[in-house]
Amino acid sequence: MKVLFLTYCYPPQKYPRSIQISHLVQYLRKEFPLEVITAPTESKGDLSLLSFTPLDNVLYAKKSFLTRFIEKSRGDKIKRALLPDPQYLWHFDLYRKSSQIILNSEVTTIMTFGQPMSTHIAGLKLKKKFPNLTWIAHFSDPWVDNPFNDDNFWSKFINKYYQNAVFQKADKLIFTSEEAIDLVTKNYPPSLFAKSLCLPHCFNEDLYPRLQPQKAPLAIRYLGNFYGERQPDSLFKALKALPKNIFKDIRIELVGGSTEALEDLIKSNNLQTMVFTKAPVDYLESLKLMEESDLLLIIDASFENSPFLPSKLIDYIGANKPIFGITPSGTSQKLIEEMGFLVAHPKNPQEISEKLIQIIESIRSGKELNIPASIRNRYSINTVGAQFSHLLHKINP
Repeated sequence: MKVLFLTYCYPPQKYPRSIQISHLVQYLRKEFPLEVITAPTESKGDLSLLSFTPLDNVLYAKKSFLTRFIEKSRGDKIKRALLPDPQYLWHFDLYRKSSQIILNSEVTTIMTFGQPMSTHIAGLKLKKKFPNLTWIAHFSDPWVDNPFNDDNFWSKFINKYYQNAVFQKADKLIFTSEEAIDLVTKNYPPSLFAKSLCLPHCFNEDLYPRLQPQKAPLAIRYLGNFYGERQPDSLFKALKALPKNIFKDIRIELVGGSTEALEDLIKSNNLQTMVFTKAPVDYLESLKLMEESDLLLIIDASFENSPFLPSKLIDYIGANKPIFGITPSGTSQKLIEEMGFLVAHPKNPQEISEKLIQIIESIRSGKELNIPASIRNRYSINTVGAQFSHLLHKINP
């Protein structure tokens, strides 16, 4: 069995998706001949990713002159209104490169990874050209049903068209949460649910430096960006309501979200002595910061229900630190509460404040707040990698 992974994101490109796919590749390549076809890196990226990601099995689908010309041309609003996603044009380059490799080697299986979802469009065309190929389509997020989408009528129509075709033609569909499967399959025949699998993100235990938290001040950290409806406004309102004695020896760091607008928001809430922003750090440094924390934050958008399993949450689990979730009902809420930690709704600053006090007092009392071993094992690369390996053997007997 020879396997091709088709993905726009791969180290040293600095995307959470790059890291997750690298974890899978490093595990599965020990068992299968496996090659990765990806986009050339156009900037330095995150070079720390290369410390655990060899590139000897990586091939690049170079962007054609037309792809590069249109991507760099003006008219972003027009392109956004017309194209299914910003990397749509690259899928033609990916299709051509993949076709050449399949024709010249004994490839049995391809796995396409979205985001961007146009990677799956390349998989759709490859399945049509090579019908005997086994095709697995992997979704880190819902496609058309993603609540972060703000598509116009045309882009929603064309994405729905491609989603229907991909769902029909792929041999297996993989999602990272049961909630995502329920969301995307609810309007499809039962046969689609039957070929959908939940295989979560994972962490690699070997990448953590295993450091102890600093003694003072108590370090609370959020690692990641803010965008769209995912904002820290409710957290700031909750912090303003905290009793003054709670403020003592607390330092809250927002790592990776340093912007002028965020700094202004901190100042307008008079939180300059407690809340600090830090520029983005490389992946290995982020794991170090997680391990040095006393409490890690998940901050989600205030959707009615969230089907997302953030890879950041899985990295937090790898760090084995207490987690406080500001998240609506859904995947993250269920997992954080299963670990025995607290969750508050993003629209309820009072609840955030009250539960934040509870967990801070638990930490200060010296109470053990470790993540259950069964949950850490569930999301380790050894467990998730073995599940992927089993799937590949099962569909290629």
